[in-house]
Parts: sequence; structure tokens; C-alpha cells
Amino acid sequence: MTNKDFLKDFMGSTIANLEHARSEGGVKEFSFEINCADLQDFNYIDIRQSDKFKDIFDTLKELSGPTLYWFEIISDTDTKKIVETFFNYKSSISSKATPAIKTTIDYDSRTLYVGKVKGSFWGRLIQHLGFFKVNATQGLQLYYWAKDLSLKLRVNIYVFDNNMADIMPIVEYAFAKRLKPLVGKHK
Repeated sequence: MTNKDFLKDFMGSTIANLEHARSEGGVKEFSFEINCADLQDFNYIDIRQSDKFKDIFDTLKELSGPTLYWFEIISDTDTKKIVETFFNYKSSISSKATPAIKTTIDYDSRTLYVGKVKGSFWGRLIQHLGFFKVNATQGLQLYYWAKDLSLKLRVNIYVFDNNMADIMPIVEYAFAKRLKPLVGKHK
């Protein structure tokens, strides 16, 4: 098979997968809320078994597949204060890895972050909450900087069929352009 034939096959299967997702509605939706003030130190306790988060993680464990997600700000917390507090944490000596800060920020946006995973989302959520043991794994690390902001978030997820895994970067980019998240760069 030539490279040109491979490209044609790739484009054809990608279009077919997108068409299937569009026509069949191949998306499972789920959302839940997190009050960052409720976050406790779950670095040595399994958050998946905690009273406040067990039901969420039980549901997320059932939702498997390529996932688009975004953290929507539902509290009245000032977005400039959110970005400032996030930047101060990111700049601190003891911070864990966090998403990039944009050079141009739309402070009218009510979206904190947009992301995607090819597999199960529940593990990525643990990273974003700040409870993953490897400090170099990037995440929002909410426990470390958002607790005192009265920040309440709605986490929205769309779970796709497995055949969409390789297309997720395109879907993430489209949503990031639409939602204009405060943190994280999308190219």
C-alpha cells in the first residue's frame, strides 16, 4: 500500500467514524459537581471510596472509552482571582505539574479547563483533583490551590465509541476554541 493509499484509507475511516458518531449519537453524557472546599487530603486515602466521591467514581468506572471533558465554573468566583491563584500555585517551588497558562485569557469564560482521554476518565479526574502520586503528571491539582476560593465546578463529560480515540485531539481543540478555557493551551 502506498502512502497515498494509506492516507485515503485513513481519511475514509475517520469520516465513517465521525458520521457514525453524528448519526447514532454515539456519545454518553454525564456531569457532576465538585465543591473544591470539600476536597480533603486524599493522597493516602482512596478518594474512590470516600463518602463524598464514591458515587461519582462508581459511575465513572462504568463509563469507558475516549472522553472529552471540561470543568465549568458554576460559583460566582472571580475568574481573575482563579487565574491568579492558579498561577501562584504553578509558580511555587513545591507545585505538581499543571497545565500551561495562556498568554491571552478570556476572563469572561466560565470554563476552567478542557481536556480529553483515550481511555477511562476516572483516573484523569484523580490527577486533576491533585491526588496522583507522580508529581510530574500534569493536572489541575485543585486540592492544592482551589480549596479556599469557594470554587464550585461542574465536570461535564462526553464518552465516545472506541473508534473515536484517534480523533479526540480534534474534538478537544474544537471545544477549546468554543469554550475558551482559562488555563491550558490547545493547538
